[in-house]
Amino acid sequence: MNLEDTPMPATLTLGPFRVGAAGTLEPMVSDPAPKFTFRWRHRVIYARLLSGEDLDWRLQLSAPLGRVPSSVGAPAASRRTPSFALLRDLPATLPDGWRIGLAADHRVLLEAELRASLPMTATALISEITCFLLTLAPYLDVLDETGLTVPSDPVGVPSGTLKT
Repeated sequence: MNLEDTPMPATLTLGPFRVGAAGTLEPMVSDPAPKFTFRWRHRVIYARLLSGEDLDWRLQLSAPLGRVPSSVGAPAASRRTPSFALLRDLPATLPDGWRIGLAADHRVLLEAELRASLPMTATALISEITCFLLTLAPYLDVLDETGLTVPSDPVGVPSGTLKT
């Protein structure tokens, strides 16, 4: 049998997405929101596609960026005050749609929302995420230089994996 004679289905399934003949991704359901996780610079980034009106969806990205050092121990304690000062001033420098906050356990959390017009190709989705990561890079540099510790690995997300 020749592969050229094999009919291709009009759509394929890839995780929570239907892939059209032109390579476009469309969520199969809007509730629960299609989501996946990935790693970048030793951090886990959580991505979700949130439904909007018609084909105007939002790509929500969130990540624990670090943890303010503990007040226990001289080296960590000396980085604590500069870390809080940075977190006080950082929100004014963030791009539109980005929010940064401090959790009760002193984790620094980032949330960002980007527009995602559907249908979109996997290439377009990865391009949006790549632009987000490139914009995030200098913020991570500053956080790392200030002494925020990179969050420990969450349970169930081994290094080098994509989880849907």
